[in-house]
Amino acid sequence: MNDASRLLVENRLLSAIPDIELALLKPYLERAELAPGTILAEPGNDIRYCYFPNRGMISLLSVTESGETIEVAYTGREGMANVGSVLGGEETLYQMLVQAETDCLVVEAGYVRELFDRGGLFHDLLLRYVYALLKQMAQTCVCNHFHTIEARLCRWLTVMSERSGHRHLILTQEFLAHMLGVQRTSIGLIANTLQRDGVIRYSRGRIEILDVERMRDYACECYRIVNAEYDSLYSHRERRRRGA
Repeated sequence: MNDASRLLVENRLLSAIPDIELALLKPYLERAELAPGTILAEPGNDIRYCYFPNRGMISLLSVTESGETIEVAYTGREGMANVGSVLGGEETLYQMLVQAETDCLVVEAGYVRELFDRGGLFHDLLLRYVYALLKQMAQTCVCNHFHTIEARLCRWLTVMSERSGHRHLILTQEFLAHMLGVQRTSIGLIANTLQRDGVIRYSRGRIEILDVERMRDYACECYRIVNAEYDSLYSHRERRRRGA
């Protein structure tokens, strides 16, 4: 068990709750460094742990019977992975894949349920977070059907860079194709175009974002819509904590 008093909590969801509620959960939180490519759970696995990223990104992937995957949502420091633990679910619905090196707080799901069932601000915030996550999933459906592959790729790279805190990303064309549900050749063509435009530097398995502002501008509207939803959830509580 961690020394709870020394545990660094940068996750926005945990940071937004009162200290008295966080104190009930903090003794059971364990800090973990999760490596990219780590699969935390598969669909149908029993829900054992909840994950609160301080930094990094965990993708929720829908998996077909033939083993194909596509990202339906992600969570970083704005939330928690395995929200089904407080919604009456006993099994994980998605494959949970660590996308970037992730500094994470991990806790057994039972302790999260206990705090949730107390009905305090954690209960209310977590339900509001689930609402935001559902909105993100709905926006992903819109994005996959209506938006160009270039705009979707720029959105994904922007989110990945912001959640990881790095402009240098280790990503293959095949991996990006799986995340976006497109052909690998399409990713290659778009990456070459972005490189010619000076937005990224691309080499085998590595992407460096050279112009963050242009990358955001090229991203589809989903980037701004999802970010605004999470900011509306936390911003006034974060201002209150800062005394603004």
